[in-house]
Amino acid sequence: NGVITRVQYQYLEVDGEWVLRRISCVGSEPCSVTTILYDLDGPPDPSTFDPDADRPIWVMDVAVPADPDGLELDDNARQIVVTIDGGGENIGAGGGLNSINLTAGGRSTEEIEADDFTVPSFVRAKSRCGGPVTLIVDESGSIGSSNMTNVIRPGVEAFIEAFRGTPTQLQIVGFDHDAMVYGPGSDWHRYIDMTDDALVDQLLASTSSFSAGGTTNWEDAFFRTLKESDGSVATTLPNRIVFFTDGVPSVNRATIDGGWSTTYSSGDRYINFNAGVYNRSQGWDTETGAYHQESFDRADVLLDGHRNIDMIFVGVGSGLQNSYNWRYDVNAYQNPNTPEPSATSKTGADILAYLLANAPSGQVPATSITHPDGSIEYTNPETADFYEQGTFSEEAFGSAMRAAALKDCGGTLTVQTRLTSGAQVADEFVYENADYRDDTGVSLGAEPRRVTTSTNFRTGTFDFEISDSSDFFEVDIVPSELQTLGSYNFVGWTCRSGATDKTGDMTTIPIDGSSFEGFALNVLPNEAVSCVMEVSQ
Repeated sequence: NGVITRVQYQYLEVDGEWVLRRISCVGSEPCSVTTILYDLDGPPDPSTFDPDADRPIWVMDVAVPADPDGLELDDNARQIVVTIDGGGENIGAGGGLNSINLTAGGRSTEEIEADDFTVPSFVRAKSRCGGPVTLIVDESGSIGSSNMTNVIRPGVEAFIEAFRGTPTQLQIVGFDHDAMVYGPGSDWHRYIDMTDDALVDQLLASTSSFSAGGTTNWEDAFFRTLKESDGSVATTLPNRIVFFTDGVPSVNRATIDGGWSTTYSSGDRYINFNAGVYNRSQGWDTETGAYHQESFDRADVLLDGHRNIDMIFVGVGSGLQNSYNWRYDVNAYQNPNTPEPSATSKTGADILAYLLANAPSGQVPATSITHPDGSIEYTNPETADFYEQGTFSEEAFGSAMRAAALKDCGGTLTVQTRLTSGAQVADEFVYENADYRDDTGVSLGAEPRRVTTSTNFRTGTFDFEISDSSDFFEVDIVPSELQTLGSYNFVGWTCRSGATDKTGDMTTIPIDGSSFEGFALNVLPNEAVSCVMEVSQ
């Protein structure tokens, strides 16, 4: 599925002027043409110039260094010298000969003393934000239509909006007695590109179909997330699963409301996706409708095959405070004749926590503070993986959803380049984070970082580690290396954090000798900022 890029440089006469232009063709996309040098000297004798045979060395020459053996390069590194003659009278800035050395490949390593690290870098070399994420939403009847409308749906919408504009692919799976997937399309799995506003809007619109009704089938929710329809491992596995439920499992993929499932009767799938076969004569399918031990075990063993995936569980409602008969016995996975063990008492929250990490001690509970205005802030979203709420609260649930969404994307700024038509720009645009300051205006002085957008890389993300002593960073973002992009005109910047427009909060940064502009903007630790530079061609 690789995309082939072809590039050609042409030295030719256009309307009486000799120029050097670059033609770039990416895959099946229309080729782009950019003039990179103007008003060049023509051939010494235009009548004899053969562009197929003559190298225009009076304009540009590419050669190896005069003494390549004397270079201090690694064995697999290479260097070339590019000399450009702009036709001016003086070398360098006078418009005459300019020579640059380009080195590619190789590596050079040396031991770095520990005391060299006196000032830490506040910009990550590679962004945490991005990749596939699945949100699993409980739609069982115990939630109730009012809570679904006033609490769950707004919380899910906040979760979706938090990822808008980030390099994330988001999938929404809903479940009651069985699972379904939301969003545009009809595929078994539907990961939505969150940099595409139209697709994000369609995903948001699909949540209007949420409804509360039916039983609680944890197994099918995770099956829909981790498997293809035939039971094979999903082609795309999420980097993170966020799982919301208001109760304990009462059914599974083999039994629904105490009877055999007609939906999943083909091929005895209840055997294929459980490490052992339960002998129902031993009593494992008792208590259907309240808490069903086999249904928990089947979800648990399904997750055991994917414990490398990061998981966050959100439990809401009084059902998780109730106590249930717990009959867990790991031997039932291997021996179908394992007798049902004696029951012990566990709350629904404890049962949910056990599914998360195979032991309650493996969870990291979320901690929060409530501000005077009633807003809730979670204080450990970077490490928390278990959010427990005793009642349905729009503020609490929405805050938990945003915190879970921004575990990796909080404190990031993503840039894109688009034409006025809304299409992505094929050519490479380079952006630099030239400076950043803490909330007192003090420059942090760390090394600047660059990202590049193109057809193949639609976004570039700057990732900021915001210290406990700083509420935000004020970051400077400027487009750079504009000399090869003369066919584009700057139109403007738009920035947002989720559904919140931040364009009005920007301060523009002029670029000398160019109509393009950069900007300065505050980035908070609990938001993912997305900025788009619009250009015309």
